Amino acid sequence: MTTVAIADDHKIFCDSLESLINAFDACKVIWTVQNGDQAIKMLQENDLPDILLLDINMPGKNGIEVAEWIFQQNLPVHVLALTMENDDNSVIKMLQYGVKGYLLKNVSAEELQNALQSIVKYGYYYTPHVTKQIGNFIAHKNSEPVPVLKDREKELLQYMCTDLSYMEIAEKMFLSESTVDSYRARLFEKFNVKNRIGLLLKANSMGLIKL
Repeated sequence: MTTVAIADDHKIFCDSLESLINAFDACKVIWTVQNGDQAIKMLQENDLPDILLLDINMPGKNGIEVAEWIFQQNLPVHVLALTMENDDNSVIKMLQYGVKGYLLKNVSAEELQNALQSIVKYGYYYTPHVTKQIGNFIAHKNSEPVPVLKDREKELLQYMCTDLSYMEIAEKMFLSESTVDSYRARLFEKFNVKNRIGLLLKANSMGLIKL
């Protein structure tokens, strides 16, 4: 059972979203709040959800500030942004704080369900539109030299272009998960990124992989 929490300042939307998600297979909403301060309080005082659906514009702490707090606390919560904000700045800031997906509120029920399932299975979900925004940002901002990679790092980078989980990648590479984690951390450091999608987009812009 995938547990979900919702932080959105529009209660009618929040209640409707709760009913929708509870109708999905193997999903259950465990709490809802209407502002960022309440979200942090619930995360501190209650069982953590597997996924937090997080709006950006809310009273008190906004969604970006909540995502930053979760990132700093290193909480094992997958944050999925669900918002009306479609500007590059909001997308990039949320991704910098480890958000695992970014959806607009005009999303279909089917895509929302696919996003939840993808986050559970693969750890992330990004739409083509958001991926393009990130790619454009990196293309305009990236002036760094191409990192020098060892053979095993190159191999891991190629596997990370697939939908394989890190456990499955470890099996393919005949390595332990902890060793793959070490290689992954080294890649993140070399490319100066914080997550898998950021790594792939930057490596793609440098011509090291093709997405």
